[in-house]
This record gives sequence, C-alpha cells and structure tokens, in this order.
Amino acid sequence: MKLLSLDLPFEVRDRNLVPRQRHLYSWAKFMDVTRPVNLKVRLNCLKAILNDSTFETCSQELLREVAFAKDQHGREVIQITDASTRKYFNDRLFFCGRYEIFQGPPVHVSNTAVVVMAYDYGICAQVFEQHKNVNGELGVSDFIKCNKVLGRVGSKIEYDQNLNDGKWAAEFCLWDKDSNGSLSEDEFLRYCAQYCGKKLKVAMKFMKNADEYDREICNRANLDDNFVLSLLPCVNQSDFQAGLKTLKPFGGYTMTEYPHLVVMPAADRSLEDIYLKERPGENERRIFLQQVAEGLQHLHNKGLVHGDVKKLNMVRVDNRLKLIDLDATTKIGDPIGAKFSSGILPPELFYKFKSDKERQLYLSYWANVGTTNLELWDKVKPKNDCVVKTFYLKLDELPYTPILAQVSLDAWAFGALMYQMHSGEELVSTDINQDVLDDTIEQAITWTQCKLKTRIRNKIRNDTVCDLIEKLLVVDPQDRIDINGVLNHPYFQVDSMGLGKSVATLQTSIMDAQNEIIRQIQEMNKNTVAEIKQSVDDVGTKVDYVASLSEQNLTQLAKTKQDIMRGVFEATEAIIPTSFVLLPENLTKTSAKTGEKNLNSIVKYILDTTTDSAKSLAKAMKTNSGYIYSGDPMFLYLVDEVEGVPVIPSATDSVYPIRIDTQPPEFLAFVIPYLEGGLRLLNGMNTASKLAKCIGIPSPKSVVDNAIQLLEAIKNESSVVDFNVVHSAVLNGSESPRLVQRIRGAALRELERFFNEMDPEKTYAGLQRTYTADGHALWTSRENAEKIKADKPRPETLMATHEQSSYIVEYYNKFLLDKEEKKIEDTSGDIANGRENEDKEEIEPRRWNLTETNSCKEKLEKVCSCELM
Repeated sequence: MKLLSLDLPFEVRDRNLVPRQRHLYSWAKFMDVTRPVNLKVRLNCLKAILNDSTFETCSQELLREVAFAKDQHGREVIQITDASTRKYFNDRLFFCGRYEIFQGPPVHVSNTAVVVMAYDYGICAQVFEQHKNVNGELGVSDFIKCNKVLGRVGSKIEYDQNLNDGKWAAEFCLWDKDSNGSLSEDEFLRYCAQYCGKKLKVAMKFMKNADEYDREICNRANLDDNFVLSLLPCVNQSDFQAGLKTLKPFGGYTMTEYPHLVVMPAADRSLEDIYLKERPGENERRIFLQQVAEGLQHLHNKGLVHGDVKKLNMVRVDNRLKLIDLDATTKIGDPIGAKFSSGILPPELFYKFKSDKERQLYLSYWANVGTTNLELWDKVKPKNDCVVKTFYLKLDELPYTPILAQVSLDAWAFGALMYQMHSGEELVSTDINQDVLDDTIEQAITWTQCKLKTRIRNKIRNDTVCDLIEKLLVVDPQDRIDINGVLNHPYFQVDSMGLGKSVATLQTSIMDAQNEIIRQIQEMNKNTVAEIKQSVDDVGTKVDYVASLSEQNLTQLAKTKQDIMRGVFEATEAIIPTSFVLLPENLTKTSAKTGEKNLNSIVKYILDTTTDSAKSLAKAMKTNSGYIYSGDPMFLYLVDEVEGVPVIPSATDSVYPIRIDTQPPEFLAFVIPYLEGGLRLLNGMNTASKLAKCIGIPSPKSVVDNAIQLLEAIKNESSVVDFNVVHSAVLNGSESPRLVQRIRGAALRELERFFNEMDPEKTYAGLQRTYTADGHALWTSRENAEKIKADKPRPETLMATHEQSSYIVEYYNKFLLDKEEKKIEDTSGDIANGRENEDKEEIEPRRWNLTETNSCKEKLEKVCSCELM
C-alpha cells in the first residue's frame, strides 16, 4: 500500500488533486485483471486510498481519478480491472450503476418530462444477455442484432443480405479468437471496448405520468427504427426507483416527481434546433419535410396517429430525422386529445361554450386537476370560453364529444409545420409549450378557407409550396390530402437529375457549347435546313454538318463560336495586362537622339527581332535542340489596348518602365508566333503615327512615310516562311508539339511571376481591366473604361480603316480557328542570306517585341489599332 501511494498518477497540491508528472503506472498495473493480485487485496487497497485522509479535501474527484487513470497503453483502469472491482466503481460513479449523467441543465424540459444526456456503461453487457444463445454465447446473427442495438449497423448494410453475410461475418471471425464459431461475453466486451469503449451515449427521458409512459412503450411495438427513434434496453423499473431517491435535481427539478424512465439513442439535434441554428435552405427543408412525411406514413400504415407533430418531436439520428414522443400517439378510431399542443390542432379539435351551463360542466370535470396538477390545468383551462376537446381518464360528463383519431389530424399539423418552415412564422401564435394564446384561440377556431389561402399566399412565394399547404390546411377534415398524397405531390417529386440547362460557364467545354449552338440553329431553321443526323465530335468536323445551312446562319455560327472561345479564354487568362512593348529607350528621360533617329532605331529593332527570333526558334524545333536568345537591356511599357499606344508614365513612377537586362528563352519563344502580326500591324499609318508621337515627333508624316517604306522593303526581303513554320508548329504540332506546349505554359507562368515581382502593388501603370459587349477583355485608362461601361461611343483613336480592320480580323480568325494542316517549306536560309546583305545603321540596332495573349478584337467598326503591336 505504501509503495502504491508513492507512485499514484495524481497528488494533492494546494488542497487540489493534480496529475503527477512522472510516475511508473504502478496503480494501473496493480488494478489490471491480468496481474496475479488477490481480488480482495485489490478491492481493500482501493477502499483504503478512497478513505485516506490525505485526499479528504478532494474526495469528490478522487473516485473518478482512480477509476479513469490510464495505463501505458492508454486503457482506463475501470476497463482493465476485474468484474467485482468494476462493479464497485460503477455503483459509486454512475446512476443505477451504469449511467454517467452529463453535468449541467437538462437538454429538454416539458410539463410532463425531463430529458438528460448520459453515457450508458452497462448496455453492452445487457445486449449480450438479451441476445445470447442457449450456450451463453453469440452466433453471427446474434452478433448483428447486438450491433444494430448499439447503432453500428448502418443503412448501407442493414438490408443487404450479401453484405451481412460478408462484412459482418468477417467482423465476427476477426473477434472470434478461439475460432469456435461463437463469441463469449469476454470476446464481445473486448469488441465493444474497441469500437465504443464499452459505453454508449444515450438520452434519458424521465416521465411524470404513467399513462404517457405506457403509450410511449406500447406504441413503439413493431415500428421501424428508420422512421421512429427506437428505445434502448435500460435498468428495470425497480432498480430505477431505488436509484431515483439518491439522484440530485436537474435544473431545479426534483427527479422523484418523474418516476418513469425510457432510454433512447442520443440524437444530433431536433428539427427545432436545426431550423433555428442551421437555417436550412430550400432543398434542405424539402428533404427534412419529406423524412417527416415518410415517418408519418409509416405510423399511419401501422394504424397510428402521432397526434403531436411539431419540430421538437423530430430528431436527427444518423443524418436522418426520426419521430419521437409517442406519448400522444393514438390508434386510428380511438379518442384523441389527452395530450396535445394546441398550436398545431385543426379547428375541429376546439370547442366554444354555447352557454354558462356548459362552462360549469367543463370546470366541474377538471376541478380535481385544478388543485393537484397546476401545469395541466394551465393547458386545459378555458380561454375566452374556448377549449380544446381534451379529456382525462374518463370521457363522459363533458359538454362535447371527444374527437376520434384520424390521419387528417396529422395532415393539418404537418401543414402547419410546413407553413412555419417556409414562412418563418407560426400559423397561430403560441406560448413556450406551443399552445395557443388567449387572444389567438378565436383565430384557431374560426379559420375559413379564404382566410387560410390569403394568409398562405401573402407569406410564401413558391407556388408549389403554397399548393401543397393549401391542400393540407383545409377546414373540412374530409377534404384534406393524406400523407400518401403529400409524398406524391410535385413538391416532393423532384427529379434529382432535372436541374435544367444552365447558362454555359467556364467549366463547360467549348465542344459542348458549340453542339448546343448548332442544335439551336437547327431548330430555328427546321423548315429550310435538312436534319443533321450525326452529332458534331470536334471543331473541325462542323463543316460537314453546316454545309446545308444558309450563308447567313453559317456566319452566325462562326461568330458565336469565336465569342465563346474568346470569352472563355479571356475570362480565364486575361487576369494581367498581356499587351506590352519592349523599347530600346527610356522615354521618361531626355534622349540625345532626335525623334527621327529614335523611330528608325525602334523600327529597325522590330525587324531584327522578327527575323532572327523566327529563324532561331524554327531551327531549334527542327533539330530538337534548345532555343536560347539574349539581348541588350530594354524597357518594358504596358500598352493601352484602346488607344493603341504605349503608356508613358510620369518621371515619379517607380515601377514603369521596367528595365529588362536578360530575356528568358521561354518568354521569347512564346511570343514568336505573334511577331509577324506586329510586323504587319506596323504597316498601318495610324499605328506608326502614334508611335512617332510617343517618342516626340510632333509632325511625323514624312518620318512615318520613311518608316513604312523601310518596313515594306524588309518585308519583301524577309520571307514569312519562318513564321509559317513556327505558326504551323504552334497550331498543329507538326514540328514539335511538346516543345511549343511547354514553352507556351511556361511563358504564361513566367509572365505572371514577372509582374508579381516587378509590380507587387499591381498598379499596371494606371491601366484598368474592362470588357467590351462581345466579351473582349481590354486593359485601358480609367476614362476609357468608364466610357465602355457606360456604352458610350469610343474615341476616334479607336477607329481604324475598314481595310486594315478586315485584314487583322482575317489574319487572327485564321490564327485561332483554322485546323487544317499546312506544310510550309522552310526558307530560313533565304532570310539569312538576305540579312547578310543588309546595310548597318548608324544607330546601334536594338531588339524589341510586344506580345499580347488576348484574343483579337472582333468588332470591325471598333478595332484597336494596336492589338498585337
């Protein structure tokens, strides 16, 4: 004993029991049933510790500490000790030797019942006793029955015989340690210790009235626990009565006034809590109401009327609502109303006194209750000469005839429940017990169909919901829809797959969108177009199916397809500015060169980059070798895609222009297919003129003419064969599809990382992102963005000549949509020869490029003059 006291897992400090930081688990080893310790010695040592004066100041906590101390394997002492010592613990720790009632107030209190939560430590042994065979052991079928009581048999395997024979047989064999085809009590309890710790969380309902207790027990006979919460095995009533005398009050309620006990599986939440705290949406409310209706249907099929259908009487267990509180449940045809919640009763269950004689007769009937059961009297006493057609023990000597139970009573209550869940208010105002108030009982009695319809339509907007509630809340009980009709109503007959076709989103593939467009066009032209029998498989095959369409519809199809492709691409890709220009000059600083020399230098740089980069990349793809390009430092300017010119920031801008000392090969390789577009676009007078003005040439006509002549000369000298080779490889993958795909993806990531590093504040030189009416994403100034949003005409600078616009559209339609394979002869050698004969410029040549990953702007009348400059 002295040795044990030196190594207990706890100690006293400042009159409080605290865990001992370092101990050798001597106490747990001593209490382990596998240790060769005499049972009497073990029990006497336990008693001696509990009576030790050292722990006098904390005796209340001491018992729990010695019982729930853990060994080095994490097992509790109460689980590993012998049976007699365990019983000693249980009798002192738990109510009736098995229920560890949770501390705190009850989870539910009514006039006739108190509900608390607890752990049941005796249920595992009890279900074994109830289901063991004549040999005192469990077979496979008995094992499954025990697990069903313990809640381990879920809906997935409950009714599947193959899974029962497979999974549960395998589970049974796993715990049949001696392989004799049965489980002993010790084997079963070890199994329970593994999966539930030999305890089960339960709800204990202490009931006041014997008749309600009897109905609660009897009405559950032969009911399916998928719809009605089942009862669990519990202590016999004599042991319960004995233990009740020592039970402390809960929330001020003396428990001896509640001498009847039923135990049920612990629920997640009641429908009341779900409605108030989870705020279920439309679909969730439908699911909950359907589960309630299915439970009522099950009761009605068994010949029972629930009689108290309200949110508090539905609880969620295993993710499904189940009915509870069957103490008001009555057989169909028997008098109903002994227990009720008047706020959910139909008009036929109310009665208004016709004379003072009837009133006195009613008061005489309840005279004894008025002095012995005040809570019941508060429910049944007259309110404005109106009462519920209730009764107590006997049916005679009442001024009215009690109502016989019919399914129409539950139908009205279900309608009131449905009304409240969809409108957010009660049909009739009630008190805390959901009984009608004194000033609303007249309303509950005098409902008319017109008043009900007006009330429902004013509070609920869903026509389908209103239609069902109007069929439930019918004054004449004979005209109310039954629960079978409720479940067959369109409100519950929702096709889970019939969600309808939503507008095409970014997640919808381009092919699906195109097929839908073709189908719509076929319907619009069903009188003039032959039916297409074969569905479209890809973009290329659409030509075979639209040959019979009119030229106007074919144009509409192509334009619509381009809009979808562009909208999806730009919505996902144009999250950063992708139009920029690399210039060899810092335009924010004063340059020693004249404007003409600057323009010549810039144009010369474009041509150098165009030809050299194309040849280098084409050669790299042909030889399957790496592509490396380097150049002198340049300055990156973002481009206003509406105005078509580089954005020249102020001298105080610390970010732009961005100086670039080296050029990653992936970045340059990605922009190669677009350089030819820039070259062709520079041929336009409007773009060249704007570029000249940007570098300080106020009257640029003559200089621009020279620049355009230079461009034309170089264009004639530099064949675009290299571009065609690269272009073909990018579009069709004929040269090296893996290389191009890798370069493109890497370049986009490189560009985004580049801006994140260089412009972490995302100022983008004052540019803003906006959209045109046909889905284009544009980066432009705040002023232009506001004009576009307001659907105002664009500035004149947006207007390009019709010839130039048509040319750009034609070129980029071909670039984005054409899927035909082209074999282009490589003439890079000719370009190289032409470049060798080129005269050197007085100004040192520098290289520049501008790339834009945004799609071409489709509106011909409003084409940006610098889309891919």
